[in-house]
Order: sequence, then C-alpha cells, then structure tokens
Amino acid sequence: MQRLDVFLDGQAAPVGTLSRADDGAVSFRYLRQDLPHPLSLSLPIRDAPFGDVPTRGFFDNLLFENAMRDQVMQKHGIAQTDIVGLLAHLGRDCPGAISVVPEGEGPGKRPGNLETDYTALSAEDLETIMRALRDHRRLPETSDDPSPLAGVQGKLAVTVLPGGQVALPRAGSGAPTTHILKVPRRRDLRLVAQEHALMTIAASLLAHPVAQTKEVGQGDLRGLLVTRFDRSVRGAKVHRIHQEDFCQALSLGPHLKYQRNGTGARQFSARAAGHLLEHCSAPAQARSAFLEGTVVNLLLGNTDNHAKNHSLLYAYDPTGRPQLAPLYDIVPTLIDDQVTHQLSFDIGAAQMADTITARDLERFAQDLGYRSLTAPMRRRLVALTQAVVDRIPEMRGPSHKRLGDGFAEQASALAAALALDLEIPPRDLVVLNRP
Repeated sequence: MQRLDVFLDGQAAPVGTLSRADDGAVSFRYLRQDLPHPLSLSLPIRDAPFGDVPTRGFFDNLLFENAMRDQVMQKHGIAQTDIVGLLAHLGRDCPGAISVVPEGEGPGKRPGNLETDYTALSAEDLETIMRALRDHRRLPETSDDPSPLAGVQGKLAVTVLPGGQVALPRAGSGAPTTHILKVPRRRDLRLVAQEHALMTIAASLLAHPVAQTKEVGQGDLRGLLVTRFDRSVRGAKVHRIHQEDFCQALSLGPHLKYQRNGTGARQFSARAAGHLLEHCSAPAQARSAFLEGTVVNLLLGNTDNHAKNHSLLYAYDPTGRPQLAPLYDIVPTLIDDQVTHQLSFDIGAAQMADTITARDLERFAQDLGYRSLTAPMRRRLVALTQAVVDRIPEMRGPSHKRLGDGFAEQASALAAALALDLEIPPRDLVVLNRP
C-alpha cells in the first residue's frame, strides 16, 4: 500500500489521501468535510472513499505525457499505469491548486510573494530558455522545469513581475506562476501570431472572458505569453485558484478527451458538457458561453476544441459551485494538413463542420440544456458568423492569409446551417482531413 497526501493551496493540513493497494487499484478519500469546494465535480465531498475508476479519472489527468514523466518512469522503474507512484515524484506542482506528495512531507504549493519568492531572468537567460524550448521542447540541461506543462509546443510556466520582467519561482518556495510561455518549433513559428490573432478576435466577439495573450521575442525566436486565469494577484500576493478540466469533471481519462475515443456514458459530448454546465454557479450564463464559444472556435478554424481545453474554476462562490473558466487554446487546426479535422465532439449528428445542418444546431442547443434554439439565440449566431466574415479581408500576409481561408471555409458551412445569405470573400480552398 502506498499513500500520498493531497493538499489544497493555502491549506496547512491535507484535504485527502490518494492510495494504491497492493493489487494496483487506486482510491481517494477526503480527510475533511469543511472544504470550500470539492476537488472535482466527479469527487464530491463525502465520508466514503472513491474507487479506482473515478479516482483515476481525476488524478490521471494531472500527469502529462512529457520528458519528465518518462525520466521518472525509467529512473524509478514505475509503470505508466501507476499514477500514485508517478505523482509521488511529479505531484508537487500539478495542475490546479492541489499538490500530491508523500505522506508527512507537507504541501508542495504555497501562496507566493512577488517581492521575495521569485528570481528575475535576464534577457540572456530568457533567450537561452526560449531557444531550448524551441529546439528541444524542454529547458536547458542545467535547469529543472519548475512546472511541466502538456502540449505540442514547448511550454514553461513563468511569473511576470510588476516591472514586466519574466521570473521563475525560487527553488523550494512552492510559489505559483502567473503566465505560460509557449514557444513553437522554428518551422511552426507562425503559430505565435496566429494563436494571438484568434484569441484577440475571440475576446472581441464574446461576452465570456478569453485568456489574454501577448507576443514576445523577435526574428526566429518568438513565443506567446498567456496570462493564467487560475491565479489571483493582489498587491504582492499571488494565490492559486483551483480548476479542473472537463475530463476530470467527467471522470474521463485523458485519452477520452475526444468524443470519438469514448463510448456510451464514457465519452465527452455536448450532452456531457451540458451536465457540467448545469452544476456551475450561473448555469444559464455558462450554457450561453459554451454555445457561443463553440461556434466561435469553429468559425476561427479550431476543430481541436476537446475536453481538456475546457475548464471549471472554483472561485468566488460561497456554495463551492464552479464557474466556466475563460476560453483558451484557440488554435487554427483547420489549416494544419497533418491532423484530422473531425470535430472534438459532435454538433448534433455532425462530425465535421461542413456537414452541420439547422437540425444539428437545434440538437446541439438541446444537448446543452436548452429547450430549443430560440430566435434570439439564432440571431446571435448569425451576428458571430457575420463578424468573423467581416475579418476575412484583414487576414493577409504570411502568417494570417491562411487564417482567412479557414474563416471562409467555416463561415460558409455555418451560414448554410443558419440559412444565412452571406457574401463571403473568395479565398483558396482548405483541404479537409476527414476521419
């Protein structure tokens, strides 16, 4: 039997225990009932322990497929399925506001002080780190990654100090970061400007918050600095805000982030998302944000809008109910010829954007919890489609021209489903990769 303590940021005592039995089965049990919120909608606060399936559904999503995980597995002889053994080494700074550590070790995370808990990076240090992320998708050999992150691009969690300097938490401080620095490979350099453009457009169209982004660097060494929405900065104090992605909230392993990989109740779908939204502190607002956010993702060419790209944020509500987190990771996957363009979850019966019909939009709204797609809702979707079409002429130059091609492709499909007669500027065709 192996046991780990589970802490919430700012709590001196563990909130629960994660265990692995001798037969490999894992379980989680709360140690306290007075918590401000549960760790997950899939793990409501109760006395009885949770068994293997719901426990793995939450904690397996804290482990990323990256070099650090591989190194720990090889060095300590830990199996890939042994999430407790892996978290014993990697759980001090996992996603959200929790830390998972060996019994008796104490919390791996603590609130930070911008004046004392961070080391500013010089321009040369930052350039060295960005080059390593660009060329090797990891930090230089002499550095330890203080907060490993998932994704195709090289990423590093950093803190931006009040003066604008990029900094890292001091070793052993347990202090939170405030931003994520994403640095693509040299051949994918256009992703920086493209993702920033899509995030900026989405923020201008939606009432729901969108994560803030900023381009950094120059020439062949550029990155995207993303402000973390799961942080609270007040004066010099930095606190983590607990969050979980939709896979965790639905008790689904990371492989099931796409609807096509699941089956029956064990899949991410619009109906499953609607169930989560109903548990939010403001269900109607969350439902509207998810509906409109999904349509904007489609219009902007992001077909990779999977369950791990949606999160619930546990903050500000005295009942402990979460709110839908800001939108993030809006990337133009439609212009990537190397990936499938099948939707991450079905819109009605449609698995591709260009097959969406009026009936599919109606079913999508119903799956989210609406009785029907009402006339005001339809007018809103029409306005969003028109707004994206209006942006197409602006999409010029090496990094933006193909974005406009994607906008035109997607807007044509949505306009047909909405019976909307739109004049869409002619652009080059986008080749769709079907399942």
